[in-house]
Amino acid sequence: MKAIVLDFEATDATEDAQATDIGCMGVAFKDSSFGKADYGQGVASLRCKPDLPISFGAMAVTNIFNEDVADLSSHTVIVPQVMPNGSAYIIGHNIDFDIRVAANAGVDISEYKAICTLAMVRNLYPDADSHTLGAMSCMLDYEYARNNMKDAHGAAADVVMTARLLYIMCKQQGITSMDQLYEFSEFARIPTHFPFGKHKGVAIAELAQTQDGQGYLQWVIKTITDNKYLVDACSKALTK
Repeated sequence: MKAIVLDFEATDATEDAQATDIGCMGVAFKDSSFGKADYGQGVASLRCKPDLPISFGAMAVTNIFNEDVADLSSHTVIVPQVMPNGSAYIIGHNIDFDIRVAANAGVDISEYKAICTLAMVRNLYPDADSHTLGAMSCMLDYEYARNNMKDAHGAAADVVMTARLLYIMCKQQGITSMDQLYEFSEFARIPTHFPFGKHKGVAIAELAQTQDGQGYLQWVIKTITDNKYLVDACSKALTK
C-alpha cells in the first residue's frame, strides 16, 4: 500500500480549513529501515487558492497571504491531484487535520489509514516540554533542527522534519514495516489520562475505580461521538 508523509498549510485551524500550501513525499521501509520511497521525485511542494480568506493567525504562522495565492489554481483542483487514490497510509503530525483539509477539497478519504506522529511522540516522550513538530525536532534531531528551523511552517520543510522524526522513532522502537508503524500509531492514540473537562489530567484507569468516576466514563461513552480513541479507552477501563 502506498504511503506518503503529508503536511498542509491552511486558511485556519478549524474543521472547515482549506489548503494554501501542500507538501508530500512518498516513503517506505527498505530492508526493514524507514526511508524515502522509490516512487515520487522527492518532496512535492505546491501552493493553491482556497475559497476562504486566510485568517490572520494563519498568515502569522505560514507567511502566506491572500495575495500570494490569488492567481493560483483552486485547492479543489490541486489537492486531489496530489493525494493518493484508494487505500494509502497518510502520515503526518496531527494528521487528522491534514486529512480533513484534503476532504474539504473533495478528496475521498474513506480508505486512508492515518499514522499520527503527534500521538507517537506524546506516547514515547510524555515529559517533553512541547510536542510540536519543531520542538520534537529540536529534542530528537538537534543539529538538523538548528540548521533548518528557519524553514519551519512551510509544508515541504515540515514534511522533511516529520520523515526524519519517523526514521528516529522507528529505529528506536524496532519498527520495521508500515503495518507495525500503523499499529503503533493506533496504540499511541488511545489516551491514558483524561484530556479535558473537570477530570483533565486524571488517569482514566483511576477514574474507573470510583462510582462517580465510572459514571463519568459511561457519560463519555454515550455522549462523545468525535473521539473514538477516548471512548475506547473509557470502555476498556470499565471492563478491567
